[in-house]
Amino acid sequence: MLTEEFERRKQLNSAYSLRAYARDLEISAPRLSQVLRNKQGLSVMAAKQIAKKLKLSDETKEWFCTSVGALHDRNFKQRSEFEKKIKRYKKEAKVNSELSLEYFKVIADWYHFAILELTYLKDFQNNNAWIANILGIKSDEVAAAITRMKLLDLLREKDGRLIDTFKFLATPDDVPSISLKMFNTQLIKKAMEAIHEQDVLEREMSSNIFAVNKDRLPELKEKLKHFRREFQQDADHGGNKNAVYCLGLQFYELTKRNL
Repeated sequence: MLTEEFERRKQLNSAYSLRAYARDLEISAPRLSQVLRNKQGLSVMAAKQIAKKLKLSDETKEWFCTSVGALHDRNFKQRSEFEKKIKRYKKEAKVNSELSLEYFKVIADWYHFAILELTYLKDFQNNNAWIANILGIKSDEVAAAITRMKLLDLLREKDGRLIDTFKFLATPDDVPSISLKMFNTQLIKKAMEAIHEQDVLEREMSSNIFAVNKDRLPELKEKLKHFRREFQQDADHGGNKNAVYCLGLQFYELTKRNL
């Protein structure tokens, strides 16, 4: 989690350094370096302080601190209790076939989902080089992604063809996550590239700016979710699929003052 957050910050600011990260977390740079390299552990107390600096949600903070305790707590009895919690979390993670946040951390890069969708194309080839060329990524990234998704039972191989195991993947709504931030940041960057690289006839990007009553936000967000699901179901109908597209809805506040 700490490494992911560091990578996310570097993506947003190429000049962001380990020393700056240590400053923001209020720990020494040498110690942070040792932690990120798995040369030194963290206490649960230190984990709580870091979680506060990262402004993690209560759920993510609990998972982070429990993980630290299971790995590094010096009290054998307490460490055993943390390990039991970890096992319970992992068991609960598969309920309702939802992709839990812990699973999402492993496949935060956008191309995992793109590979799943590629398997539905009529001309799909179970070949790392072909997939890498189609998505514009490296062959070793494809190989690692496929291995990872097989281990998570998101993808399986039958008669030489890759098959998407799940028909629908979801993450818990309205839960902050470092990996979710990275995932959405990557897709926004892909959208920016598409504006300049793709023909206007092959894409649709538009924006509306309007005033709203913020008390209605839950209702408005639910309408967007309903539209997104309905749009995907409609697009899924019919065969002869020959491309993978991304639908991204951007709905956010432009005003930064108290009304």
